[in-house]
Amino acid sequence: MEINKQSLFSFIIFNENIKYNDYITLHPIKMKDIIAFQQCQLALTLRKNAIFHEKNIIKMEYLTFIKFAHHNQKLADKYNIPLLQYYYYFAINLLRIACGKESEITYNTATLDIYINGFQITDSVFDDLRKIMIIQNDIDFDIDEFMNIDTINALEKAREFEAQKSKEKANIEDYIDSLIIEMKVSEEYVSNMTIRKFWRYIKRINRHDEYNARRTGQMSGMVTFKEPIQHWMTSIDVSDKYENLKTNEDELRSKIV
Repeated sequence: MEINKQSLFSFIIFNENIKYNDYITLHPIKMKDIIAFQQCQLALTLRKNAIFHEKNIIKMEYLTFIKFAHHNQKLADKYNIPLLQYYYYFAINLLRIACGKESEITYNTATLDIYINGFQITDSVFDDLRKIMIIQNDIDFDIDEFMNIDTINALEKAREFEAQKSKEKANIEDYIDSLIIEMKVSEEYVSNMTIRKFWRYIKRINRHDEYNARRTGQMSGMVTFKEPIQHWMTSIDVSDKYENLKTNEDELRSKIV
């Protein structure tokens, strides 16, 4: 089954369930499950081929590797990923959240094979489900993107540097409180909102405030901008999250020292 953003767009825009086959339907995850989701999503976003150097691991399919890493403390210690040995359980818990209470998720303790409503999850099926969950829940990860781990680390450090310069720190509770106040809704309303929609609303509110501030400054005649002001209703999707960080090597190093 070929999964891509274009084919999922009509489903995702309305936050609908996605029926993968007669056994599996994936639901967009809601804010009430965000704490469990934030931990469990680690099982979806591990850059296996960029992090691990062993040829046998690079050749493994993603689910096969998650099974290989199960309770493999030696591997977790070697690559300094303490929770790696629990990623198999994270994947199962994530499937339980995404498939809903009506689905039965089981696994074989000997073979580590996973079943959803009796349907065995093969490597290729897991890859499909992984892609759907990443897209459906707007996880900040490009499943088709490959970078050397050193490059990833450098870009992430530079990204954090830029964020710290321009933003005050806020945790998930702060974002929830802010959205409740801005939208004048209840905590219960937000808890039943999908994670993807939650973050889109946060981004849209920020875009709206920035647009109003720029327009006010422009109309006062005291501020001018080199580029036209982007309307707050335009797309908030960013094709490359590292775009403003991909500078020459010297500039990048100066940011992360």
